[in-house]
Amino acid sequence: MDWLTRPADWLLKAGGFVAGLFFSEDATSFTVVQMMFATVVLAAFVCLIVFWQSLIEYWRSLRKAR
Repeated sequence: MDWLTRPADWLLKAGGFVAGLFFSEDATSFTVVQMMFATVVLAAFVCLIVFWQSLIEYWRSLRKAR
């Protein structure tokens, strides 16, 4: 089960880091905000994976235009 819990732990740590920039870790709602930011980080990661090929092609077309 370690292979399943490790990515979830990384995701919550990333969400905690981002949430820590905006909220105090002593706040009562910090856990909820941490999970919210973890969901945003996950969505950004999935979008990056989905649109990776299109982003590479776009950056290459910008480089060729010069």
